Amino acid sequence: MYPRLAEVTSLLYEWNGTTEIQVEVGIRTGLPQFQILGLASQTTKESRDRIRLALEASSFDFPMETIVINLKPSHILKRIVFLDLAIALGILLATNQIHWKEPVPPVLGNLGLDGSVLGGKELLPLVWLGSRQGPVSYILPSDLQDKNLPQGRYGFLGHLSESKSFPDFQIVKTETKTESLKTDWLEVRLTVTQMKAFQGLLFSVLGNHHSLLLGSPGTGKTMLHKMLRSILPFLTERELKEFQILPKDFESKNRSTERPFRSPHHSATEVGLLGGGSPFQPGEISQAHGGILYLDEALEFKERILESLREPMEENVLEIVRWKDSWRVPCHFTLLLSANPCPCGNYQSASACHCSLQKIRLYLQKISGAFLDRITIFQTMFGNQGERVIQLKEKEIKTRLRDAFLFREKRIVQNQKQISIQWFFEKEQRTNIYSFRKKKQITELSRTIADWELSPQIKEVHIWEALEYISGYDWVYGL
Repeated sequence: MYPRLAEVTSLLYEWNGTTEIQVEVGIRTGLPQFQILGLASQTTKESRDRIRLALEASSFDFPMETIVINLKPSHILKRIVFLDLAIALGILLATNQIHWKEPVPPVLGNLGLDGSVLGGKELLPLVWLGSRQGPVSYILPSDLQDKNLPQGRYGFLGHLSESKSFPDFQIVKTETKTESLKTDWLEVRLTVTQMKAFQGLLFSVLGNHHSLLLGSPGTGKTMLHKMLRSILPFLTERELKEFQILPKDFESKNRSTERPFRSPHHSATEVGLLGGGSPFQPGEISQAHGGILYLDEALEFKERILESLREPMEENVLEIVRWKDSWRVPCHFTLLLSANPCPCGNYQSASACHCSLQKIRLYLQKISGAFLDRITIFQTMFGNQGERVIQLKEKEIKTRLRDAFLFREKRIVQNQKQISIQWFFEKEQRTNIYSFRKKKQITELSRTIADWELSPQIKEVHIWEALEYISGYDWVYGL
């Protein structure tokens, strides 16, 4: 006698995405057995008795035969999955206890012993990750009916007994949060030195250029970086699709498009910054995906931690390899660093510096040449006494930054050609001292400055302004 077969789809949760799991159910005449194959986790194997009691509590018959559940693909360890409901529905379909003529969409949910379908906010990251390619269709627990779901069609089950009829599907449309960010400052008075440094930070944010600001204590380094938080524009539709941003608050009914701004303390561990653990948990660089990662007192971070940022800074992806697993984690962030120039902080300031030249060199060399070569914008800020003061209004600078973002976005969408300023490098022979990476940074920063000026073309004045920011390697290693 041929076995009775059924197949139901579910999802496996991974930080960098989802994988479809095919739940194959086979039932044949034989001794009563219930086997789950395909590298199932211990939690999944423990569901066998739970599923049996849930079926019986829901007035269904549990087949006293040989039941084999095969989870495909079989080479992937099924760690974070919600397969109870999918396995139960597969058994019911194979035994003809329910008759669903329509194709069964992916099913997510666990079961209680009384047959109730369980699953709340812990399912939301899985559903959102599964929606990256567009509108989706799922069968979910009823607890998610009022939660923040991506656009798609959803059928909801509150109890296993409700599966006797095919669930009614609801259409959900995603709402986007468009209200302004919380205001941190309205007006501020900056010196010329502070305004120049703040302008460089605006270029960093606009063009995704990594930045380092060295300066004495009390000159306003942290203040300038924190001022960026309230003027960051919302993520565009292109960025949402390209960066694959997920809502920060899955409980919210509206989808947030605010740019992340992460600022970990310098005591953060390597795992806390990069991510790790089993199962994998995202670190700060993943939380900053699509936004800003700000490291205050950067030279107080462990040297190994700073060096571990080199590949993610350039590739926008973090490859984590462990014994049995590997993860490819997206981390498209802009790195902003601020630090003191020496252990006491008073080098080149009005206050007396008590550090020897050798001590200063050792302190600054926590930033290696390879790391510094990935920094596009390098600025110093020593002392603000006696300088002219500039009045800066938050509303005006926020509008200016938003207009520059819109101009840049329109240019990127309409023209994907690589910008080149080779004519300038051929004209200025002294630029031959720059590495290939630095020349690329000069080109990209010049384009960003042109975007800030709403200029379709890169002008020579934009290039000279870009060159003013790219001199950090000489400053640090020229002591």
